[in-house]
Amino acid sequence: MHEVKKIAVAIVEDDNILREALEDALSADDTIRSCGAFPDGESFLKEVERMLPDVVIMDLNLPGMNGIECTRLIKEKFPHAQVLVCTVQDDDESLFQAICAGATGYLLKDTRPAQVVEAVRNVYAGGSPMSPGVARRVLASFSTSRKEAKEFELLTERERQVLDQLASGYRYKEIAVRLQMSIDTVRTHVRNLYEKLHVSSRTDALNKLYPR
Repeated sequence: MHEVKKIAVAIVEDDNILREALEDALSADDTIRSCGAFPDGESFLKEVERMLPDVVIMDLNLPGMNGIECTRLIKEKFPHAQVLVCTVQDDDESLFQAICAGATGYLLKDTRPAQVVEAVRNVYAGGSPMSPGVARRVLASFSTSRKEAKEFELLTERERQVLDQLASGYRYKEIAVRLQMSIDTVRTHVRNLYEKLHVSSRTDALNKLYPR
């Protein structure tokens, strides 16, 4: 009889108790194969090529590299991998940045381990599981079409490209490499677009152009 492929799942979670609870819940499900559990993003990324997980359960508030950065790096290298965020962070900014980085599900840590296992199967099957309050906020943001501030029209094409990179969570150094410009040029573009948008930070700029 043909053996059904098990879903390969990795966990990135710095809380030892929660990490073990998730491991136990995954191992109890015969459709899932746990391929590793890690306390930080750096140790996970060293092993990801060996494991090739189908689904990654990702905390956001990790020591060292945060979960949003880790998610972005996974999706760049392994676009097929589905990232299921499991976090205490219930703010719009974390949600927005996690989705921009490539997360396909977003659960809060009051979700029971058995529900996380169900969400793993859901996200692997093509769904986007989210905690109820999170899903409502995402739907609300889509029900209102994106309104670009009139100041957006004042930005040059290059400033818009820099702003898109900022929205994706890239740092100045990374933007310089991706857009093939010096880091000083990146800083100049950022300073100019902040002036045109009348803001003083990345978060303010994104909130102005992507109101949620």
